[in-house]
Amino acid sequence: MLESIKGQILSIGEGRMTIDVNGFGLEVNTPLKNLSCKTGDEISLHTHLSITQNGIELYGFKEREGRDLFKTIIKVPNVGPKTAFCIISGLGIEGIKKALENNDPEPISRVKGIGSKTAKRIILELKDRLKLTTQKAPQEARKALMHLGFLAEEADRSIEKVLKGSAILTPEEIVERVLKGS
Repeated sequence: MLESIKGQILSIGEGRMTIDVNGFGLEVNTPLKNLSCKTGDEISLHTHLSITQNGIELYGFKEREGRDLFKTIIKVPNVGPKTAFCIISGLGIEGIKKALENNDPEPISRVKGIGSKTAKRIILELKDRLKLTTQKAPQEARKALMHLGFLAEEADRSIEKVLKGSAILTPEEIVERVLKGS
């Protein structure tokens, strides 16, 4: 719904900032760990809008990969946006990747609110989802693009270009981005 936002930073708090976007002050939850910014700076964030019974929250990430990883984490059963945000804020993208590569739930279990059982489930689910994404998604997207009239070589180049920006995409997201030209 809200793919990205760009504006001037009005204020920065713990794990969130308010961004002026054409006169609207949007409060965005964002991992500030790897952002070097201050009030008054222009910023562009890739976003995810979460609507739950507890309210509406906007999550923003400097890199598209962070937002895509966030979307993947919230697909794990019993892991909501706040928990996914805590994991990304606490470990960073590289920390999560390292935990997955090492099959190590311990770093994830150190994040506030996550026990060892949940951490193990997250590792298991993410490994499966990411493996499926990296192995099958490009092939399925290629088939879909060819059905839409793309030549095989053209589809492969377009998919490769899209995956350079973000490796964690479903076949539908790959096709959508190829058709949008990003």
